[in-house]
Amino acid sequence: MRRKQKQSISTFLISALAFLFACKAFVWVLESQIVHTTIHIPELNYAIIGVSIALLLRIGFVWMRAKGKNVSKSDVSFDSNQEEASYESNEYSCAACGKSVSEKVRQYCLSKPNRFKGNVYCYNHQVTHSS
Repeated sequence: MRRKQKQSISTFLISALAFLFACKAFVWVLESQIVHTTIHIPELNYAIIGVSIALLLRIGFVWMRAKGKNVSKSDVSFDSNQEEASYESNEYSCAACGKSVSEKVRQYCLSKPNRFKGNVYCYNHQVTHSS
């Protein structure tokens, strides 16, 4: 059996907003084409406003978190564009063997530029690349 992939908060909010707009369009079609009278559903408007605000807050949160990572990035100098590209990716890997490393390991290596020359190494290669 295949596992269902977990949705992110942003994806959920966009899906909810799309569903609410579809409902709003359906009500408009009912009003203008079928019953020819106004249908008042203020809760639908409140729901659209609420989900829109939640989505804007989520976008702001993601933007602020990304901005915070960029501030710490300016404290570290890089020798090549390849190292800068690996810094920006969500998954970090050892410069020697390619093994995935955690954010904590990456921060440790980048905080010691004299020892690791701006590269990120897994624990085993940290020992072999130490000065």
